[in-house]
Amino acid sequence: MKNRIKLVAFAIFAFAFTTTVLAQNKFIGTVKYSIEAAGKTEELTLKVYENNAMFKTEASQVLVKGRKLYTPQDFSQYISFLKTNDVWDSPYEGDGKILIKQELEQKDIDSLTIPCTEGFYFEYIDGETKEIAGQKAKKARYHLFNDEGEDKGFEVWYTDEIGPEYDLILLMGLKGLPLEFVITSEDGSSVTYKATEIKKERLKDAEFLLPAGYAELPEEELKGIIQAIQEGMELLDM
Repeated sequence: MKNRIKLVAFAIFAFAFTTTVLAQNKFIGTVKYSIEAAGKTEELTLKVYENNAMFKTEASQVLVKGRKLYTPQDFSQYISFLKTNDVWDSPYEGDGKILIKQELEQKDIDSLTIPCTEGFYFEYIDGETKEIAGQKAKKARYHLFNDEGEDKGFEVWYTDEIGPEYDLILLMGLKGLPLEFVITSEDGSSVTYKATEIKKERLKDAEFLLPAGYAELPEEELKGIIQAIQEGMELLDM
């Protein structure tokens, strides 16, 4: 189950940069992040409304409602390109605008704290805190293993006092809203995520609506489409 969740999480990262469910708090407002990589900085915004969260960039958006994650993905350009080059091998005949839906069950969440040597799990560290964007942050360790079984994880500072209870976008399954962490790749390059502002404010219902025209598909059919895209692109690279 861990591997399945991880694959979905990183598939979303692959198509567009891409937090999170609510427990008992009633925070409504905006969390702004500074994303630093290769000497450049980008600001990203997360809207939080009790049990909902909406993460938007120019390229994508992700809606969290409870433990459900909705991601509209437009594969139409990929499919059109592969059809034009006569390498599209799939019975799918839609327009490529697909709503990807995932829902975490309690067993999925519980499994993410069990130590392992493949996939990933979270270790929550008691007693260490610091202030980030005016919010008290707690410390956790994200253990992430490569194909050789080496732990390539990192520390993450998070809060469970505002926002959704479980992060479903940035760090799939973290018990809280991530506020700061650094991801370092195999080549030594790194990306730093840090919350810079946490602001309570009124939000409109329209800010939590997904774009129209996206169709939800059964999981197996979606997998088939993604596989067909991957195989078609590999053929064109030959």
